[in-house]
Formats: sequence, structure tokens, C-alpha cells
Amino acid sequence: MNEKFREEREFFRTAARLPLFWGPDSLAGRQAMAMDSEMWDSQSQLEGAARLVLEDGNLPEAQRPLLTVLRWLDFKLDLILHHVRNREQATHFPGRAFTTDISGAGFGVAEPLGLEVGSTLLISLALPDVPARPVFALGEVVRAAAEDISHGAAAAVRFVDIAEAERERIIRYTFAQQRRLLAQRSQTEQE
Repeated sequence: MNEKFREEREFFRTAARLPLFWGPDSLAGRQAMAMDSEMWDSQSQLEGAARLVLEDGNLPEAQRPLLTVLRWLDFKLDLILHHVRNREQATHFPGRAFTTDISGAGFGVAEPLGLEVGSTLLISLALPDVPARPVFALGEVVRAAAEDISHGAAAAVRFVDIAEAERERIIRYTFAQQRRLLAQRSQTEQE
């Protein structure tokens, strides 16, 4: 996607209270983030291939239980890796907060984070998808004043470097949230 289009693209923003881990932009942090991102990408590719094999009608019935067990073990491995990596991530992402809203362009945070506008930070964001995989990105603080609260957010962070696949995960989440809220509103109106 070219830069001009990316800058002009508008994203739907939805309210969301998601766990956010952040830290200062550093070489060691970027290396850890790249390593984790590569590991999660490999896991996603393997899971996608396994899903395609299971959905393919040509798989012998005798092999389906084995593949199902392997997918279950892979899921368990994801959970174990997540917990192991959380310890190391605490070094590179010492800041903890919750988002107030999110879009494909960035997110708001209720706390000002103690950062100045223009600061760059490493971000690890937890989406509620399964298996749990963090979204890694580099962000820039665009608002950081406790007295300037808009949309319930005292700070706002814009994504400046995020993999398109990760941005698409966020966009899918925002659309799912929008559908959920519309369904709730429709149900309330019918009652």
C-alpha cells in the first residue's frame, strides 16, 4: 500500500478497553519485537496450512484426529510461548495501560502516560482473539494532556510502523465490535 493512500485512509474508531504494553523506542526492544513478530507469523502460517488441510475434502478420515490433536497441541504451545515471552516483554514494554478506543490508525488511552507529544514508543497490544497473539507496532504520541480529554482519552497514539496484517487484525476487531454494538442496540429497541 503506498504511503499517500495510507495517510488519506480513514478508519472506523470503536470504544475498546484492551490491555496495552508500551516502552521506549530502543534497538533491543525493536529486536525483541521483530523476533516475537516473526515467531507469531510462523505460527499463523502453520495454523493456516493446518486449517486448509482439515477443510480440504481429500484428507483421509483416519488422519483427521491426528491433525486435530496437533492443532490442539499447537494452541497449547501458543499459550506457553505467550507466558514465557511476557516475562521478557516486561523488560522492553514496562508501561501498562488500557485503551479507551482503537482504530486502524491508532488508539486512545485514559492515562496521559507521562510522555510528550512526538515521543515514539514500542507497543504490544492484546486483542481478544484466539489464540492470543500480541499486535506489535511503533507508535507516536499525538496527544498527551490530562486536561485535553476527548473520546475519554487523555493520550492518543498513532501507529507509525505496523505490519499491514496486524492493522487488518485491528480493523477486523473494530468491525466485529461495531456489529456487536449494533446487534445489542437492535435487541434493546425490540424489547
